[in-house]
Amino acid sequence: MHAIGLTGGFCSGKTFVLKVLEEQGCYTMRADELAKNIIFSKDSPILQEIISAFGPEIYDREKGLDKEKFSEILFEDHEKRNFINTIVHPLVSEERQNKIRAIAETRIYEFLIYESALLLESGIYNEFEKIIVVYAAVAEQLQRAMARDKLTRPEAEKRIQSQFPLKEKLKVANYAIDSSGPFAKTRANTMEVFHLLKKDFNLL
Repeated sequence: MHAIGLTGGFCSGKTFVLKVLEEQGCYTMRADELAKNIIFSKDSPILQEIISAFGPEIYDREKGLDKEKFSEILFEDHEKRNFINTIVHPLVSEERQNKIRAIAETRIYEFLIYESALLLESGIYNEFEKIIVVYAAVAEQLQRAMARDKLTRPEAEKRIQSQFPLKEKLKVANYAIDSSGPFAKTRANTMEVFHLLKKDFNLL
């Protein structure tokens, strides 16, 4: 099984591309899902550290962590974002490695695709055999962010700018997928990259 990293900016189309690759028989995994399971689980190993850093109002005994407030603070406060990344990344890394080993042992899949917006920032891109970068025109990213997450334009711009610029991500890319425009075009671009992946690993 070949482990492939997939990354891109905020609202760049990563989720759609991941879904298309899943439809082609790839095993897919998302860093966000692993992190959320660690952060928001009732027996989270870092719950007390989060409450100490964010304040007691972030937590309710009945409802648990306030997800909306947590996400808002995370994007607004650079120091708190770095703090969370520091304590969550090692746990996500351990979970990712365990899952990849377990999936590889099944010998069912040719490819495992791991999607993370912070693949480059965290430095883990080196763990993968190939890197796919998904991108879209900035105007389209903004429209998607405002429509999907009900953000104002300044809020959407702030979230996009909080991540590494596209040109930095493209430096480590083996394949790039333009997700601008209609879904059909993005699907076609993704299928082209999937074909190249199979060709490069002699799986055709």
